[in-house]
Amino acid sequence: MVDQPTPPLRVDPNPGAHAHLPHRPTDGGGQATSSSQTLFGASLEPVLRQACDGHLSPVNWFRTPWQRGGALTGYATFADDAGSHAVVAKLPVAPRERQWLMRLQDRADVAPRLYAHGESLGGYDIAWIVMERLPYGPLGPTWEGREFDLLVEAAGRFYEQTAGVPVDQPPPQRDWGQLFEQARDNLQTHDLADEQRWKNAFKQVHRRLKDWLEIWNARATNSWCHGDLHLANALSRIPSPGGPAVLIDFAEVHPGHWVEDATYFEHLFWARRQRLGGRKLCSQIARERKTRGLPVDPDWPRLASVRRVLLAMSTPALLRYDGDRQHVRAALEVLEHEAASP
Repeated sequence: MVDQPTPPLRVDPNPGAHAHLPHRPTDGGGQATSSSQTLFGASLEPVLRQACDGHLSPVNWFRTPWQRGGALTGYATFADDAGSHAVVAKLPVAPRERQWLMRLQDRADVAPRLYAHGESLGGYDIAWIVMERLPYGPLGPTWEGREFDLLVEAAGRFYEQTAGVPVDQPPPQRDWGQLFEQARDNLQTHDLADEQRWKNAFKQVHRRLKDWLEIWNARATNSWCHGDLHLANALSRIPSPGGPAVLIDFAEVHPGHWVEDATYFEHLFWARRQRLGGRKLCSQIARERKTRGLPVDPDWPRLASVRRVLLAMSTPALLRYDGDRQHVRAALEVLEHEAASP
């Protein structure tokens, strides 16, 4: 592994980041890269293989349907004294993702094994990783409903493993008031179904948003959130419907409250509740934390309710990411229900 200080290059350190914007990834495998990505990968691949001291085979670059930004991902093999291992090479990666993969290597059931990594390639500041290729997944319907339970358990192991890592940075801030104003503006410029219902719901939000934000901003933020908890970020070493699942993609790990992960995961299925089979994901994650001896504050249901309001009211402001008609309608129903609560 080569990991030496090098001159800076203007490369986005986190090309896949999406600032915690809600999105609904779908199940599926890789797809072909664009020609520009292929050329970029071809130009860096010899340097990457050299950085791996000859242990890395030629790389087959691909792109996932839910991937954003310009990161390159590819399949290869990595040979060492223990044999030949199927791996995934990824570059550039956010320093945060590489850092957390390194931190999570103590347990095999939390994150993929990291075979090689570095902060630079070819004299430029391009962070990269070569990690275990988990053969099954992403989690999806072939797990016959168990995919939700496996992801909850994987999240529990992540929380357990990160509980001892000091929180040394502030939580990310989001301007919910600005999102609310943008959502109201979008009602005037986009042809949304149930426009009058949205306007009525927004009147409720306008009256209560300050109180809700006081509750949300007062939450404990002294633990680590995965930040992008969804089925496409979990794979397995065991074929479906077996487990356990292992989490991937740690580029959005941040200080916060576990309810953030739970409600984010939940909101992806607002319009597809039948997939959950009656599961209440927030309650399930709370139980998982209790089972592992992790703190679960007694007012978490109130926090979850407020977070649902914030996510639901933001939906018209984020139509680029959450613009599916069924999801928008489901968000309205959630907003009406939660805003009517005392």
